[in-house]
Amino acid sequence: MKKLLFAVGRDWHKRMFSQKDLARIQVVCRVLAADVPDSADKQFLLEHVKETEIVVTSWDTAALDAEVMSRAAELELLAHAAGSVRPVVSNTLWERGVRVTGSAAAIACGVAEFCLCQMVIAGRRVFWAGLGTRMGLWRESLNVFGGPFDIYQQKVGIIGGGYVSKYLVGLLKNFGCDICLYDPYVSAGAADKMGAKKVEKLEDIFSQCKVVSLNAPLTNETRHMIGRRHFELLPEGAVFINTSMGALVNEDELVAELRKGRFVACIDVTDGEPPPPDHPFRNLPNVWLTPHQAGGIGRNLLRIGALVADEIEAFTSGRPLRFEVERQHLGRIA
Repeated sequence: MKKLLFAVGRDWHKRMFSQKDLARIQVVCRVLAADVPDSADKQFLLEHVKETEIVVTSWDTAALDAEVMSRAAELELLAHAAGSVRPVVSNTLWERGVRVTGSAAAIACGVAEFCLCQMVIAGRRVFWAGLGTRMGLWRESLNVFGGPFDIYQQKVGIIGGGYVSKYLVGLLKNFGCDICLYDPYVSAGAADKMGAKKVEKLEDIFSQCKVVSLNAPLTNETRHMIGRRHFELLPEGAVFINTSMGALVNEDELVAELRKGRFVACIDVTDGEPPPPDHPFRNLPNVWLTPHQAGGIGRNLLRIGALVADEIEAFTSGRPLRFEVERQHLGRIA
């Protein structure tokens, strides 16, 4: 049996791994006797990686840098129970040929469901209607920032063709809307297979779609990819949703366009978190700001543990990994 180390902080461990999934892992691996730490810092790794063949990491795990890898002579698989693997991998790890699998696909389910909720509720102006009724208003409180709409027979634009977008497209198929996708790395055929129509220009998403959902990864290429010239193209009353990363957007330019009151924005991520108390996102009336909650909260975290268990079962039985991360793809994934 492969020797496995849980290098996951105690709080994340109990929230992500059900007893059922832990039992599945224990059938195919010998879990090393190290207690689950409060935090899987570098010292923890240095003390416990010597015999490890599979290591499970997460958001609070230190990087498996050259020093750690010098003690991890038997390591074969890194199973990351979190989103981006960037914080834990290293050149030494890749050069050693350690295989890596990530849990972005599990997190994507929750993010996509959150995006769908925002589309429906913000489109119908539910947030603002609810605030209006508290102030003594009634249906007149719906008629703000262009007024309410359903997504039925609307064009919905999705930016990015990764796991979140694939799951979101599947959900949107039940709503009778036309789905447009922008991602320069996704072909028209692949978009069509997903159930979306590929558009060639990012500007087309903003000019054609009543709802725009930003689900692209943050890379050197995508930082501040969206700004004033895009928001100026949005139709009157549109909904813009960002559950990806704040730094994809030029926030100053977004704020300037929001001040015109033409559209509403549902912002779950900001460029620097939390934003300061006086940040415009906190007080602009056409912004609904949430505290980076789209993916990793509640029972959705158990999806991560289940995915990790699936990948470990596949690895130990010689089957292909479904969610393997390869070094050459790091430049264009989260």
